[in-house]
Amino acid sequence: MSALEASTFDCAIVGAGPAGCSAASWLAQLGHKVALIERAPRLCAGLEDFDFPQSWLLGARGESLSALGARYAAQVEAQAGVQVFKNLQPATIERQDGLWHLDGLTARALLIATGLRPRHPAALFPACDKVLDALTLTARREQLLPGPVLLLGGGDNAVENALFLAERGHQVTIWSRSAWRAQAQFVKRLEHDARIERRPATPLPSSVQADGSVHSQAYGDEHFDYVAVLLGYEPNPEAWSMATAGLPPLQAFADEPRHALFVAGDVSSRQHPCVQTALADGVVAAKRIEALLAGFARGELPQHHRQQVIHITGLRFGANLGILDFEREGPQPIQVDAEVNLGAQAMVSSDSDIGHVLDYRRIRQIIIDECTASHTDLLEALVAKLCTRLMKLPGAVGVRIKVNKLEIFPDCQVAISAETGNW
Repeated sequence: MSALEASTFDCAIVGAGPAGCSAASWLAQLGHKVALIERAPRLCAGLEDFDFPQSWLLGARGESLSALGARYAAQVEAQAGVQVFKNLQPATIERQDGLWHLDGLTARALLIATGLRPRHPAALFPACDKVLDALTLTARREQLLPGPVLLLGGGDNAVENALFLAERGHQVTIWSRSAWRAQAQFVKRLEHDARIERRPATPLPSSVQADGSVHSQAYGDEHFDYVAVLLGYEPNPEAWSMATAGLPPLQAFADEPRHALFVAGDVSSRQHPCVQTALADGVVAAKRIEALLAGFARGELPQHHRQQVIHITGLRFGANLGILDFEREGPQPIQVDAEVNLGAQAMVSSDSDIGHVLDYRRIRQIIIDECTASHTDLLEALVAKLCTRLMKLPGAVGVRIKVNKLEIFPDCQVAISAETGNW
């Protein structure tokens, strides 16, 4: 037995950020018994370092995310029907006998709400205190001594931090492999700030060393006191991987085609990651779980027709992929074929009701985003990332991916395919 007590809950939620807290509060108010599990010592711990005023959250202008997180946590901890487990990361997550088992806890449904983590490309992220990701930069930026700082990235996070650090006397260089992708207000300020060296639409360095040394074809060898790698986020995979690793074949779940397994918030990659969308996604997940539990209580089982698969074929675009020097200088042409198995599906009542189906436009956009968000050295790794991302789509029970490098050899094409989940 672990710290989780031997008890059966209606739903276990792994991850107590805004999405997890939102879902827990809704489920409890709908009359369900909820276990909310968080590996950090506090709920909404991921918001703690964001203690500066923000303006984009409607109704909370000038308030910090850390203050909002504290309020979310306080409400959930006082919510009847929610049992909170802090400082706890389940060692096992398994589906057996129609229940989810997390160490000593059992639940009828499982919600994964573990959020995002910063991307750490191996060549650009040696383990040291001079190379920072988005979270460590946010926590340390006010304590950094003025000096040369390199920011890799061109989104909101990179540009806002460039402006912040320049105001505090740092010699700031911001370097993006594409045009600036930040909000127009940030880009306008950046373009008019003569203190900041700007390198847009330039291939990123091939390597970053632990002492802050950077090598690139465009600028040779350079040295910075600090390097911040701000190339976006990726879903935290641990809980999802544990939950899906031992699932039996699809036919064993004819009565529960989605295994009573749900995702919510930033880990689901459904919406633009922020507090607002995470809160909303928690509500949506809670309502879907409530509908499933209500059906179980009535002894009703979903009615289905045969298995449904979405196919995306011949999708061609430029991807940031490859280990060769020329492949790091710009996008390489690839072709992606994808199949997403949605399992046994209920009949759609209206041919215009897109809210009851998985929009294939999302599948296409996820593939493009995952292949262009950051550089991936190995084709095998890119295929694995695509499988993992698409398996988090609502209702997906299986994914097949084939990625073809179109111009690596003059006399042939090279492709790698992979299959995961149930088929």
